[in-house]
Amino acid sequence: MAERPQNSTPSENLPLRKRLERSVGNLLIPCVILPLRYSPWGLARLFGKGLGTLLYHTLKRYRKVAHKNLTLIYSSEKSPHEIAQMAKAVYQHFGQLATEFIKLPTLDRSAVDKIVTVEGEENLKQALAEGRGVLIMTGHFGNWEMLARWFTTHGYTLNVVARDARVKNASKMLEETRRGSGANVLLRGNSARGVLQHLKMNELIGILPDQNAIDVFVPFFGFSTGTVDGPAIFHLKTQAPLVFSWCVRTPDNRYHITFEPPVVHLPSGDKPKDVETIMTLVNAHLEAQIRKHPTQWLWLHDRWKASPGVFPEGEANMLELKSARIKTKETTQESRK
Repeated sequence: MAERPQNSTPSENLPLRKRLERSVGNLLIPCVILPLRYSPWGLARLFGKGLGTLLYHTLKRYRKVAHKNLTLIYSSEKSPHEIAQMAKAVYQHFGQLATEFIKLPTLDRSAVDKIVTVEGEENLKQALAEGRGVLIMTGHFGNWEMLARWFTTHGYTLNVVARDARVKNASKMLEETRRGSGANVLLRGNSARGVLQHLKMNELIGILPDQNAIDVFVPFFGFSTGTVDGPAIFHLKTQAPLVFSWCVRTPDNRYHITFEPPVVHLPSGDKPKDVETIMTLVNAHLEAQIRKHPTQWLWLHDRWKASPGVFPEGEANMLELKSARIKTKETTQESRK
């Protein structure tokens, strides 16, 4: 369950270095997937942790982003060394998550139940009893893909709003693995109609609204942060309950899933204000979870990239995104004439 910022760059406009990186990725991904998919769970996880450590030391660009973001939030309570250790732990967590994700289609219900405990399923059932569908609100936190696999192995119909990966074979692998795990994939950018249809059928819609955006600016870790508004728009239109859902890695490398009580915000007649209220709530719930388990969130994503007043380049990035959005809209309108 994932989303993508709206300023993705077409491959033909990328620098040579990035095009080469993607080409290498396309070649390597198939060579890695099959051995991992059929290796023992523990071995795959250890490989993933080692991969995360390797990437921490080799991917300088994302390491710098992780250090920057962690320093922004924790500099008053953590030393530079502690922040570096947190960043390394983030990479290790996501390395394990990546290899676990590859193996998810091989896990049936009994295998999932051996490594996952669940709290608050009655909240999910209460939300479904309303008959309007449910908006599952989570983030790039813990193991959201394991959360999706739990849904599909326990009789729930799950639809996920996902993005295309920038690497062709990675995009294919992500979609095939999610579908192999039982989830219906709705690609972002063309998902609105599908979301509404599946909510009418009283199904689950999984959304991860925690990446850089400029739809609405609401608090996140004490900063006015550019945030998507999609979940609020869908909620106001359908009154489908919001169920905040988390899948956290435990110290013994198992997972604990939590479903919070459903939330419904009644429209006040002031739509912009309602959107702000809902997305403030979404950010607050995610922040609370991240503070409990800080190394299980995607700090290597440039979350505050287009949030003015956070980092020096924030305003310029916001204006660039706005310009790209206007151009995209104009191009779309022109193509429809």
